Amino acid sequence: MRRLLPVRILQRPKIGFRVPVNEWFRTSMREYLLAHLTGTDSRTREYYRPGQLRRVLDEHINGRNNHEKLLWCLLNLEIWQREFKL
Repeated sequence: MRRLLPVRILQRPKIGFRVPVNEWFRTSMREYLLAHLTGTDSRTREYYRPGQLRRVLDEHINGRNNHEKLLWCLLNLEIWQREFKL
């Protein structure tokens, strides 16, 4: 790649890239997220106050607040519970 890229690019430290979870939770993963966190087969639903969870989901989905980190954690907890809870 030395012929194509400037030296400053080739020699800079490695950097990560952002995954658009924020947007996915509003669009293509919206139903998946809602089904996992609020559906009748949710394993973690009992951990949350229903009104608080609904508020966070509504704020995120409607673009009023970015709760992607919280929702990502809750979704992963739900998936983990489905996989490993007896």
